[in-house]
Amino acid sequence: MYTIGQIANIIGISRDKLRYYEEKGILIPKQNKENNYREYDLKDIDTVLLIEFYRSLDLEFKTIVKLHKQSNIKNIEGILDQKKNEVIKEIDRLNAIVNRIEATKKGCNDIERYMDKYTIRQMEPIKILGEISDFRAYDEFEIIHENRSEFDDASIIKSMKRYITFNAEGIESAKMLITKDMYNDGNGKGDCILQYEKCAYTIVEDGLHKKDVMGETFKKSLEWIYNAGYTHKGIAIIGMLLMVNDEGIGKSYLEVYIPLQ
Repeated sequence: MYTIGQIANIIGISRDKLRYYEEKGILIPKQNKENNYREYDLKDIDTVLLIEFYRSLDLEFKTIVKLHKQSNIKNIEGILDQKKNEVIKEIDRLNAIVNRIEATKKGCNDIERYMDKYTIRQMEPIKILGEISDFRAYDEFEIIHENRSEFDDASIIKSMKRYITFNAEGIESAKMLITKDMYNDGNGKGDCILQYEKCAYTIVEDGLHKKDVMGETFKKSLEWIYNAGYTHKGIAIIGMLLMVNDEGIGKSYLEVYIPLQ
């Protein structure tokens, strides 16, 4: 017979965990009537080893209890298939988070490089899921929530792209597109895809403390495009790159794509 301390040392787990197994009714040691100490036999050791084995597969404890009471190979295979699918789904979710983290890090680097500066850049394809009238048209956000399954848990602000048409005199029209970044998710056949091979690209700071950011941006953009010898298509697509709170002042960093002929 073994004491709880000996079992803990043999298996390499804590006494608290052994007591937890007892509370759940899966481990039932004998009680020494003389000193009231728990006593464990070889069967108890095997039970703990079984629990630890299935815990290493991240199975829920209630599932392990069921397997301990009654199990066969087919039953175990079914449980493992279900767990495998859950793990794969979780891996996909975590990979999506990693991609969003990398994209945000790249955004930080782009802010440092292109803030109020211009370069030529391709606008990656985006799938258009719908539109609302404005960023703060909160009563229209229902269409965003209807498409949340498309976003892979991405934030609302990253799904919005402002689509603006303009001419030499200024902005003609503006609307907010609800979009999904396509990256390498296929060719998008049959979908409404927006993509431009060559754009004038810049990043601007916006916020409630700013006035007429878009007006100033378009004036500078048209001047840069003209001086660089390009011709624009009268379109701009603006997306949220990053939001910060700097000493109580909310700031947004917007990336601006102006497609070129």
